[in-house]
Amino acid sequence: MTEETIQSAAGRSSTPKAFRASAKSKPDTLRMLNSRSNGTKFAQSQKQLGWQPHSMRVAISRLRFSGLPIEFDQTDKIAAYRVVSGEDQ
Repeated sequence: MTEETIQSAAGRSSTPKAFRASAKSKPDTLRMLNSRSNGTKFAQSQKQLGWQPHSMRVAISRLRFSGLPIEFDQTDKIAAYRVVSGEDQ
């Protein structure tokens, strides 16, 4: 090995980064956002979760497929989703 390789390897931290386990997964967070009384705007959820638009649509479809009644509302070209409770149906 060269002197530079040895120095760069020595400069690395030997301890691994701390693993932060989140209390909720991203799909659980999406479910929570959509369960609010007014639901959530698509762009707002996308930004909060850090997902691409196609990933958001897939996640919402999976929530629907799991039996969660989700309502789509598009007002003034702003898409919003919310969980429909038993009283709202």
